[in-house]
Amino acid sequence: MSRWSWRVLRAALVALLLGSLLLQVLLPMLAEEVGGGYTETAHLVAPYAVTAIAAVACLQVALGAVWWLMALVRRDEMLTPRALRGVDVAGVAIVLAAALAASPPAHLLLGVDVGGPGVLIAFAACAAGGVAAALVWRAVRSQLVAAIADRAQLAAVV
Repeated sequence: MSRWSWRVLRAALVALLLGSLLLQVLLPMLAEEVGGGYTETAHLVAPYAVTAIAAVACLQVALGAVWWLMALVRRDEMLTPRALRGVDVAGVAIVLAAALAASPPAHLLLGVDVGGPGVLIAFAACAAGGVAAALVWRAVRSQLVAAIADRAQLAAVV
């Protein structure tokens, strides 16, 4: 990849991180705006805001892992067992973020018995996103393991 491509990728990661930090600051206000006006959900604003902040923190961990993986690619160390740790950290963080994001809609639907189609759609989207992320994580990890094994075999032959 060219230098320009690396800079654009890093700038995108930094922009995502800064945006996620801003989101974490604004989430309590957003939660109060959405759920604070209803007696059924007013007491849930703080726990739901904390859950959302934790989900965004998980995504920030995934961004850090992607940054670290980019550094490995740049140093031509991607096909080493160390890279599996970065892939695992990113995958677990994204799946955990999806689970955390799905928990408030699930609680609203099953525990509080409040919410309509929008809450059901939010839960379905978070659940589907988590399953999709888990499947992609498994596929990427298995391909990386195979590539590491192939590289080790090639090094043994040469």
